[in-house]
Amino acid sequence: MSGGFWHALEDDWGGVFSFHHATAGKGYWFTCPLLTNISDLPVDVLGVELVGAPAHWRTGEARAARRPDDAGFWLGASDESFVKEPDLTRDYSKEPVRIAPGAESPIYYFVRAEAVTSPVAGSAEGCRFTYRTGHRIHTQVLRAPIELRDGD
Repeated sequence: MSGGFWHALEDDWGGVFSFHHATAGKGYWFTCPLLTNISDLPVDVLGVELVGAPAHWRTGEARAARRPDDAGFWLGASDESFVKEPDLTRDYSKEPVRIAPGAESPIYYFVRAEAVTSPVAGSAEGCRFTYRTGHRIHTQVLRAPIELRDGD
């Protein structure tokens, strides 16, 4: 951990998350990259936020949900999903989530974006995680291009 930056979370996401046909005033929840602890220390995830969003997007809300054993990768959700989908109803973001050394988290993190004006089109850089190792607090941005596209 000497010199330079130290990061405990793997950052190898290669995709783009997009909601096509987005409309102003509606909330869209983007899935952040699934977390893998690449360090030899336990990590306690404390929070997440959207990074680099355009000025016409309202952001700030985040949620976390446990991934069912038989589920694939969640690509996103709408506001209604957190009421209708049984696997999304419990929010794990309200307390620290521990990830053991070398382990993948069973928890997915979501960040919300809502365009407040039209056109809605824009993109954000990714998700900034805040986490603790021992008595130290760290932040790390995981690159995950996130886009809203205008409806036709």
